[in-house]
Amino acid sequence: MGGYFPGPVGYAAFAGVKFGGYVLAGVALKKLQPAITASATKIAAARTGLGILFGPPVTFTIFLALEPLKLADSTSTYIFYPFLYGLRVLIWAWVIFLFVKSLNLPKSELWMYASAAALWSCLLDLPAYGLAIISPGQIPIC
Repeated sequence: MGGYFPGPVGYAAFAGVKFGGYVLAGVALKKLQPAITASATKIAAARTGLGILFGPPVTFTIFLALEPLKLADSTSTYIFYPFLYGLRVLIWAWVIFLFVKSLNLPKSELWMYASAAALWSCLLDLPAYGLAIISPGQIPIC
């Protein structure tokens, strides 16, 4: 498993893009559920914090698990992303639940919002990862 891992600047760029995108997701959620009293920034901070806490170890674990399969990089990405999407749905459902639990939001709406937010998280990977890999201070992985 060779290559490079983004350094602190790349990690900050990735997290910054995600946080900005999650603020937009929080604004959208508040428009759909105006009774939410938390700010979009607070929603974004909760989701970004969970991503920072769980993202790197889970990603590293998934790639380690895929390594013995000796799949081409593009094939492993096709396996990795559906799992990642499912995980993001669960995380978003938890975050949304934390902010709407007093509103008695129907479960179908909770899962619909979580699914849409998880798709948004995946789309944010494009600019976030792009900035992370071009940032200075990359760490080589042997």
